[in-house]
Formats: sequence, C-alpha cells, structure tokens
Amino acid sequence: MTQEDYRLTEEQIQLFEVFGFLVRRNLFSPEEMNRINEEFGRRLASILEETDPEENRLFNNWGNRTPETPFIASLLEDPRIYLPAEQLLDEESFPVHSNANSYENSTNWHPDWSDPHLLAIKNVMYLQPTTADRGALRVIPGAHKNSLHDELRRIGLGSTFGPKKARISEESGLSGEDIPCYVFSSNPGDVIIFNQMTWHAAFGGYRDRRSCTFNFYGTPRTPEAAASMRKVVEHIPDIKKYLGTVGLQYHPWWLENPEKSPRRARWIRCLEEWGFVDAYNS
Repeated sequence: MTQEDYRLTEEQIQLFEVFGFLVRRNLFSPEEMNRINEEFGRRLASILEETDPEENRLFNNWGNRTPETPFIASLLEDPRIYLPAEQLLDEESFPVHSNANSYENSTNWHPDWSDPHLLAIKNVMYLQPTTADRGALRVIPGAHKNSLHDELRRIGLGSTFGPKKARISEESGLSGEDIPCYVFSSNPGDVIIFNQMTWHAAFGGYRDRRSCTFNFYGTPRTPEAAASMRKVVEHIPDIKKYLGTVGLQYHPWWLENPEKSPRRARWIRCLEEWGFVDAYNS
C-alpha cells in the first residue's frame, strides 16, 4: 500500500475533532503483531532481570527507540503512525514518546494533561485482545474540550494510578465502570488515537496487560503554547520518577539516524531544541 492509503479521510478528522478519539481497525497484520509481541517479551524479560523486584514502580514501562526492539522502534516512521499525527496536529509535529507498557492493575479515569494550549495525540495498540471487563481502554467522547473536561475534574472523577478511588466514586457509589463512555474493545492490530486531553481509563486489569504507545506533539505556534511546552520539559524529572520508566527514551542508536532519514532528522532537531533529549536521557 502507498502512503496515501494511510491518510485519514475528512470524515475521520472531523470525528476526531468532535469526539477526541479515533479507532482504526486491523491497522497491523497478525504477522506484524507477532513480531511486536516477540520483541516486547524479550525486552520485558531483560528488564525484569535488570531491575529490583522490590522497587516501587507503578508498572513496567520503557522506551522503544532501542536496538533491542528494532521493529517496534521503526513504527514511528511507519506512515500508519506518523501520517495521522501530521494530519491531526501539523506537518511539523514530532514524536516525544514511544513506550512499551506492561500493566498489572486497572487504570482509573484521567487525562494525560489539561493544558489546551499545547496539542498532542497518543496512539495506543494493545498486544492482547481487550474487552470491557478485561482491560479495554475507555474514553469519554468530547472530554478533550472545555467545559466537559473541566467539569469532570470539578466533580472529582480524576484519580491516580493504583487502587485509590476517585472522589466521585466514594461520594456517589458509582464505580469507574459506571461512567458513560466509549469502550475500545480491541484485537491485536487495532489502534486508537486520542487527544491527550481526553479523559480515559481501563478496568479489568490483569498482570502483564501489554500496550505500545506513540505520542506526538504539535509544534507550538503561540507564546502560550511555547510556555506550555517548556513547562512539560521542566516536569520530566518528576514524571520519570513517578512512572519509574526504565532506560533511555532516546537511545543513541536512534539519535544517530544511520539511514539519514529527513523526517527523523527533523524530529531529533525538535526534540533537542525543546530540551526533551537532555531531560529524558539525563
């Protein structure tokens, strides 16, 4: 297939803008998902050997841009991943995160952030089948926009990772599963893209619930957006400590760009200029 085959339609773009997410089914083949799972499993095994099992981490997570997972690393430069980002954000967007995640619990309702000045999207693929009661991602349509975004925070929907309940659950008796939402029941090969301001959650978690995530940020076009980007970079040390991410986000192997990809070269330049490389790799 050509690059044009992976472009989003105008209808898909409109759906994303209105609801804050977009589902893309069967984007990757079973053979590709097998390769992803094999690389994921090998890297997870090495991480479990490298890290202290008594270390207090929310879940096992690590950067994908490493020679240990070359196929997963290559997905950032696959038009199925980068092309929608360029359409939904802008052609100067760049990938800040490419992570692998092995969860052990459910994930309560939260947005990735609440700053409307800085545009960012997250691509999520699960490596095992998911259902409503077994780890499927849930999103609240339209919750990337004010005032719904802020209203959900005001009523106490937000919570941290782990078993602690959100305030609204404690006060109303509603469980996280009771909140009206879209449930992304998926099979390996499906991908969901969502605005990082969209409220999302996953329930029915289980040990080694696997996902790969690819986050793209839009280039700041206003002083407010630039200030928001600088704030994101300032908070990276706290984020690294909170999540317990293992290894480098930007491995030297990836930064060397041996194939001289113009797109990757532009990405690296943006990541360096905004301070992401120094902040994540220090």
